[in-house]
Amino acid sequence: MIVLENPLLEDTIEDDNDSDNSVEEMEIAGALKSGKISEQGIKTISHVNNVAKLKERLEAIQKKLPWIESMDVTVDLKVPAEEMKSVINDNFKQEMLFYKQSQIGAQQSIARLKSLGISTQRPEDFFAEMVKSDEHMKRVKEKLISKQLTMERTEKVTKMRKMKKLGKKVQQEVLKKRAEDKKQMLENVKKIRKGKADQEEADNFEINTEPETSSGKKKEINRKRKAKDSKYGFGGKKKLAKKNTQDSYKDVSSFSSRVHSKPKRSAKNDKRKGGKPQRPGKIKRANMKNKAKSK
Repeated sequence: MIVLENPLLEDTIEDDNDSDNSVEEMEIAGALKSGKISEQGIKTISHVNNVAKLKERLEAIQKKLPWIESMDVTVDLKVPAEEMKSVINDNFKQEMLFYKQSQIGAQQSIARLKSLGISTQRPEDFFAEMVKSDEHMKRVKEKLISKQLTMERTEKVTKMRKMKKLGKKVQQEVLKKRAEDKKQMLENVKKIRKGKADQEEADNFEINTEPETSSGKKKEINRKRKAKDSKYGFGGKKKLAKKNTQDSYKDVSSFSSRVHSKPKRSAKNDKRKGGKPQRPGKIKRANMKNKAKSK
């Protein structure tokens, strides 16, 4: 008996040993009653291989039926002994052997069925009654269709969101590039105005102010337009254009006493000189009309 240092576990070990001993005693008692063993020891049991009786029993239980009733096939793969040693401890190789054995057995069975004139495939016009009703299958079909539509809708929405994000990203990049180009152009214009730009930058920054037609040729300005441009000016600064300067203030060459010293014209002066009299006002005309009616 094993002696443990822990006194608490000592009782449990002794109980287990007692239970094992009681089981052994019961087995020995049963063996003595059956006559398998004696009190002196184990009897010598002789094994009998009665081949004639075994064959007789086999013929009694064996039914001689045609192969189509049992369709049993035995396949011997004939695996070498060296390979079998590695197969014993490898589950994957065992499964592959079972698969090959089943495949060969199925091929042999199909060939044997064809030789007996038995078809192995279902005919094209075969009609099998459904286990479930048409209404049930209709509900299943509707559910499957709705599920498929939901999935397609979800994919479409997801795709649209991705495209929207991509479009926003592209738009932001385009706007950013435009802002950078505009900033660069303004900086170049400032440099050119101040005369700080290099010759290379000035050559690259060319502005064509002359209008061009769709064919690429420069549009010619007619004579009338040229005359008006020479008379009234074209472009330039408009604000404070008539404001005097120091030079214009001192310049009196355009002053003429004959032109600038004449009194203003009036209706009386025009009448004396034979000009057209001024038209009377509206109220005066109405009074004149009433007087003419009263007469």
